[in-house]
Amino acid sequence: MSSLRRLIWTIIGRPVFLCSPHNAYLYRRLILRLFGMKCGRNVRIRRSVKFDNPWNLTVGDLVIFGDGVIVHATEPIEIGKRSSISQYVMLLTVCRDYKTAGQTKRQGKIIIEEDCWVATDTVVMPDSHIEKGVVVGARGLVDGRLPKWKICIGEPAQPRAERVLYVHEVVAPDEKALSNIEIIIPVKNEEENLPHALAGVMEWADRVWVVDSESTDDTCEIARKAGAEVVVQPWLGYAKQKNWAIDNLDIQSDWIFILDADEMILPTLRDELIAIASQPVREINESAFNINRYFVFLQKRIRHCGYYPSWNVRFFKKGKARYENREVHEHMLVDGKIGKLRGHMEHNDRRGLELYLSKYNLYSSLEAKEIIDQPQKDEHTITAKLFGDVQQRRRWVKQYVYPWLPAKWLFRFIWMYGIKLGFLDGITGLRFCLFISTYEIFISLKMIELRQRRANHDNE
Repeated sequence: MSSLRRLIWTIIGRPVFLCSPHNAYLYRRLILRLFGMKCGRNVRIRRSVKFDNPWNLTVGDLVIFGDGVIVHATEPIEIGKRSSISQYVMLLTVCRDYKTAGQTKRQGKIIIEEDCWVATDTVVMPDSHIEKGVVVGARGLVDGRLPKWKICIGEPAQPRAERVLYVHEVVAPDEKALSNIEIIIPVKNEEENLPHALAGVMEWADRVWVVDSESTDDTCEIARKAGAEVVVQPWLGYAKQKNWAIDNLDIQSDWIFILDADEMILPTLRDELIAIASQPVREINESAFNINRYFVFLQKRIRHCGYYPSWNVRFFKKGKARYENREVHEHMLVDGKIGKLRGHMEHNDRRGLELYLSKYNLYSSLEAKEIIDQPQKDEHTITAKLFGDVQQRRRWVKQYVYPWLPAKWLFRFIWMYGIKLGFLDGITGLRFCLFISTYEIFISLKMIELRQRRANHDNE
């Protein structure tokens, strides 16, 4: 019976699973349940995950499986609620023993308790037990039992530090290796977002600068408690505020990263940044690097809609980049070559749609003014080029095509939802495309109003 079930899974189940649509998580859960997997609610499994004997798996609620995970379940595997199995992790219940150079065979079940995170490229050996809340660092090897609420790294993985349970309790370690990177975070009233941004950088950045624009909430207190350097500078504008920080902060490292308070640096990107900054700065040909980011809307990452990939220069050599002279949606002007990194940031404003709407109301006013004034700006801005890089092409469209489009909101919706495959993001994709389309209506109306005001002023 077991052989027959394995044959049916190999011939029918696995191909049907692999051919499923990108976001069809419910569909894939149904297939796995049909083949005996005990699967909790809202489990997110990517279609590139390779399962062997899914009937031996028990997976709790809200578990996430990343791309390329290999689950070899000849023996039972149990994964607790809210755990995350990152891309290219291997869960092996049967394999050759690395301790004997493969001469002996090992076999046994695997237990991963609740709230664990097994990071990229980790191998979990037979008879391993990862207790509650453990984080296993990238490219690790789990062989045995790991105690709860620890950060474990190495081959084999060993506990190195306590895992911080609440981001508001993030505190910079007393001793840490120098990364040659300093982080600049411009803020104003970011008490909800800032702890998450700090949680991703305090353990490894040489210094974290929080440039505050006279916040009235607990932003500065949270930053100081975490160990960041807090500098208060009254608001100058989006580009000018960041340029002020680049020019005036006492930055000693060779590399600078500009991070918004509603963003997080994810582990793969962190590792890339440290690897680059650890080399002699003269040996790095690039002066700056484009960073890709996920955009989170209504608690879901947007994978299409023209918002992914989303490249922005954020990581650069000291003295080699600064922001263009623009009121909103500013980009960096770089002296030298620009590269790209594989890792990601995540943009997730936790303050809700009410704040989004007020922010877009301001952005639309600034954007309308920029579109009208941009042709008169010759210096300190990105050059508009149809055949340039991503930012130059986008600027060319805004300058030479966008102002002449009728029903700009409709063009934006068709572009995002149809041409850029926003429909593949499901109902959230539809909501997001409609939301951004209303932003275009704001811009169009404010452009009309601004031109009318200027015409009336000229006639007086």
